[in-house]
Amino acid sequence: SAWSNWRSSESNQNKTDSSSSTWKNKISSTWNSIKYSEKWMHFANDDYSSDGFKRIVLLGLSYCPEDSECDCGMDFIDFYRDYYTKIWITYRTGMPAFPGTQITSDCGWGCMIRTTQMALAQALVVNRMTRRWRYYARKQSQRNGLGHHDPFYDAQLEVLKLFEDCPSAPLGIHRLVEISSADNPSKNAVGRWYAPSEVISLMKRALRQSASPLTSDLSLMLAVDGRVIVGDAERESRAWAKRLLLFVPLRLGTSSVNPVYHDHIRHMLSLGTCLGILGGKPDHSLYFIGYYGRNVIYLDPHVAHDYIPISSWDEPSTTVDGVAEGQKEKRHKHPLSAYHCRSLSKMPMKEMDPSCVVGFMFRRKEELDETFRILNLNQVVDVDLGPGEGSKRTRDPLFTVQYQETTEFDYIGETSEEERRQALEHGFELL
Repeated sequence: SAWSNWRSSESNQNKTDSSSSTWKNKISSTWNSIKYSEKWMHFANDDYSSDGFKRIVLLGLSYCPEDSECDCGMDFIDFYRDYYTKIWITYRTGMPAFPGTQITSDCGWGCMIRTTQMALAQALVVNRMTRRWRYYARKQSQRNGLGHHDPFYDAQLEVLKLFEDCPSAPLGIHRLVEISSADNPSKNAVGRWYAPSEVISLMKRALRQSASPLTSDLSLMLAVDGRVIVGDAERESRAWAKRLLLFVPLRLGTSSVNPVYHDHIRHMLSLGTCLGILGGKPDHSLYFIGYYGRNVIYLDPHVAHDYIPISSWDEPSTTVDGVAEGQKEKRHKHPLSAYHCRSLSKMPMKEMDPSCVVGFMFRRKEELDETFRILNLNQVVDVDLGPGEGSKRTRDPLFTVQYQETTEFDYIGETSEEERRQALEHGFELL
């Protein structure tokens, strides 16, 4: 009948569309694997000979250059282990499709999300395993007597599960896209580039909604209009019952970084409370975690890795120390190796995009006070103690720390979320 012929035709068309979509995804995945291959990272500048510079700094810890004789107590190998320990979150291919789409990769558009995830992962690692924890590859762990079920191995997996590339992960890319879609259904949340403040706002909401014990003692605050209101920090952290993750948008120049801010960058990255700087180049986000002389050290999310569910990591087919059934000639890397970068990367400070965001983590108010006291002494920030208490001004401040609240600042604090939402909707980024 005509009806059955039409149904058959429709079914064949659906199969054709599905087959076409599958081939498109395969072609796209292959292209992304080439374009965002980790092999390109070997062309990065990895020279760390002393060259007159006395130390390498990585998020508050100092190390000696390769051929120097400094007395900081930690050498270049220690620096490399620290760099290699950092959680490296990059583009993924072959993920579960984003709801309502057939898109299975964030290559080309998800770098700002990945950079923000790395900063959050650093906070979780420090909070759970301390700043001195070092990651060793599985084989090396066994040689060092740590064993297969080293408690830090399990703890690291728990952290990574928060960011897993699947809909159930509380801080994963699927969750952030879901929140963005709910906020503005008319705006496509998949496949577009996200501004730094927008991703941090999404992450703040995801953190609040997370039921994971790992995130229960964390709060997140995004500074507005170049001011850190200490009263807002105390409210956000529930009077310091929770750790505070503070992110401050910065402008380091007009079209390029002003040289007067180079020392400011160094001072911030030298602090133990610093979570790094979310920045990079236009439409090319990077996670800056240290410096060496006139260069900033970074992790680059623009590398595509295949998505492998964490629940399957210890199955024989993904084990680095064993050989999969039927694959006697091929050895497999453990999927965890894709979350740790072996290639060192750095770039000149002058090439940074002047628009960036610096992150801090404070366990208590005393850490906040001490951090901003040091930054004020080094001419990085202004500190305003309020009417009658005085101010500590600097020549080229990056932002102001406001201790005494006024009616004006109370108003800004109350409406900042709405202002930020409206600004993002119209393509602006509040600083």
